[in-house]
Amino acid sequence: MSVNEVKNKPAPFELEVRGTGHPGSRTFAIGDEDHTIGNSLRHVLMQNSKIDFCGYSVPHPSEPVVHVRLQTAKNKNGKDGDDGRSRAVDVLKEACETLIAQCDIVIDQVEDLMPEVKQDRINIEDVQRDEGFDGADGADDAEMEDFEEMIDGNEEY
Repeated sequence: MSVNEVKNKPAPFELEVRGTGHPGSRTFAIGDEDHTIGNSLRHVLMQNSKIDFCGYSVPHPSEPVVHVRLQTAKNKNGKDGDDGRSRAVDVLKEACETLIAQCDIVIDQVEDLMPEVKQDRINIEDVQRDEGFDGADGADDAEMEDFEEMIDGNEEY
């Protein structure tokens, strides 16, 4: 181990949904992640017109957790007593799907330019499949359903 390597303990959770009040405002604590996913999700979320505010933080470098805070925008078409804001959980799901699609586009372009990268991916998927890993080719429908159940199960109202 080099001087700069630090072995962090795994996070005690995969995902926690934090916050009370209006379901359009939540903080998502994502375990075993860092600035890479935090900034990527923040960027995708800020491109969405349903978002009024989005930011992320890593509370401490030795904690493998990133917090993504988002607040959805009020919809002017809301009915009386209803501000028409989208649920933060739903908007996060959309952002994750968008980010996955963007990553797939980049991977496809890299594989078109560098065929050896595609062969490496195929080899890795073969090994994962042989060792019994499901979804070796990336996020599949079952993994997305698991993610949605995890988010829905962590909601606090």
